[in-house]
Amino acid sequence: MSCKYPVNSRSYKFCLGCSDIGCCEDAVTSNIPMPEVQPPKNVIPSASEANKMTNNAIDNRTTQQLAELSKLIRDAIADGKFSISEDGCLKPETRTKLEGLGYKVETGTRYNEPYYSISWRKTK
Repeated sequence: MSCKYPVNSRSYKFCLGCSDIGCCEDAVTSNIPMPEVQPPKNVIPSASEANKMTNNAIDNRTTQQLAELSKLIRDAIADGKFSISEDGCLKPETRTKLEGLGYKVETGTRYNEPYYSISWRKTK
């Protein structure tokens, strides 16, 4: 079967609107190729990859907190102070690094809110 509409008609080869699209030899339909879909890889990382990713996250958080503390310490030094005290928590890795550099680090809770104090005064 060929197109049922006359060649000069507006409906000629308007295949999408025709009920005979499945059996017409003149049917013009656009075949849009489907993209090749790849299944997701590594939906769950392996244990060693997860370990490495966690260590990187810890290092990044520690580096960020140390950078913030460095600014606070430098500002305190410029003001002639030997310590800083702030509300919040120190990450264990940050505390270890500060103590390794010779700082005295104290933490506590006041009114159910954590705080920390970092000092660098030498005792005689």
